[in-house]
Amino acid sequence: MKLIVITNGEGPETREALEIADKIVSEGYEVQKIDWESDEATSLAKLHDIYSTPAFLVTGDDGRQIEMWQGSQMPLVSNIAYLM
Repeated sequence: MKLIVITNGEGPETREALEIADKIVSEGYEVQKIDWESDEATSLAKLHDIYSTPAFLVTGDDGRQIEMWQGSQMPLVSNIAYLM
């Protein structure tokens, strides 16, 4: 499984999202950080109906969505780790 974190800009929500991502990495899980302006983020947004950032997407090894949080709905590290 993998956590994908999509962020936009450098504001406080982005910093908090990246801190959560770093904590997940320190727990030994795979994390992919993507900037909202990238082509990859555009594709993921269309595929998973992502409309706001930061977005946290837990996917299985096959790429299917397990869970997603977006916008001001920041997940707890423990909730992400539980799914992974």
